[in-house]
Amino acid sequence: MKSLGVNGKCLFLSLAVLGCGGSQAAAPAASTPHELRSEHSESGPVGPVSKRGSGSVTAKVGTGGGSLELSEGPRVTIPPGAVHGALDFVLKIAPKTTVFLNNESERALGPTFSFSPPAEAPDGSTFEVSFPLASLPSGWGDPSIAFEYEEGTAIGYGEDSTRTKWQHERATLSGGRVVAKLPHMTGLRLQFVLTNLEVQ
Repeated sequence: MKSLGVNGKCLFLSLAVLGCGGSQAAAPAASTPHELRSEHSESGPVGPVSKRGSGSVTAKVGTGGGSLELSEGPRVTIPPGAVHGALDFVLKIAPKTTVFLNNESERALGPTFSFSPPAEAPDGSTFEVSFPLASLPSGWGDPSIAFEYEEGTAIGYGEDSTRTKWQHERATLSGGRVVAKLPHMTGLRLQFVLTNLEVQ
């Protein structure tokens, strides 16, 4: 070792440093296959998914879209392209709203339900929300769907309280179902309603 001299020591140290650097450079490459496996496992179904249940139903939906339906009647169809990768959607019966109970011009149709999480349909497409109805009851018409949306924070009701409002969108009677087409879903409650023609 003494015969190496100063230059020899420098060469020896350089090789040692390069050796350490080589082992560190290999670490990211070793993690790459794991990252690819994780990405693949999180990808959603390519084709349409259809799920049905009672009270609550959950489905993992991918780029192919799909539909969730409750035996209580509500059904939501998710258009292709609304989801990138995979997303778990939940359609369930929600706490009943009293908004329409004291309104003589409207009557609630079917149960109050919710569809989450919030989602946007691709340009030119919509979420189709429907409920079975063979015909309009006598004296009632103009079906619509009311959906709840956040208006702001409710003051004096706790830090997590939010104030909500209901907005109506037109629905139609088609193929034995009341059908509404919505460009987005708020993630909050929905309720089909009928208009009282005698009050108008």
